Amino acid sequence: MSRRRATQSVFTFARPKAKRGGLPLPDYEQLVTRLREDAEHIREHFGLPPFHLDADRASAHDRYGLCYDDGRIFVRLVHAKTGKPLKYSALIDTVVHELAHLRHMNHGPRWRALYERMLQWCREQGLYEPRALPHVPASPPGARQLGLFPAEP
Repeated sequence: MSRRRATQSVFTFARPKAKRGGLPLPDYEQLVTRLREDAEHIREHFGLPPFHLDADRASAHDRYGLCYDDGRIFVRLVHAKTGKPLKYSALIDTVVHELAHLRHMNHGPRWRALYERMLQWCREQGLYEPRALPHVPASPPGARQLGLFPAEP
């Protein structure tokens, strides 16, 4: 009795492009290199300790950034719901937030003052240019960014 060999169908599947931080590798490398250079410029100006910045995992939906006391900083590069890259000003805001934690590992008044000084300096350097929303009037100078913090007593 002869045995028949089963014919196998050959399927090919397109492999997804390699990604890092939710972005294709070339976009990731370009963006993270730019963020690292700008963050180093900010760090030097404010005399902060050394750090290592990298993209947070794309599945991180509960935060925009993370800072450890050993100087490791992770920043989410893509929007949690849409998966689209975040605007550079939003990334700089997050990087500044995390860099301020290199000096103050809390959200107290000294951290807040440093964060606001750093953001203002980034505006002056052209690194941070938040876009005004069309239906919201522009904030006057000295106004708190996005109203994230309660008014001082």
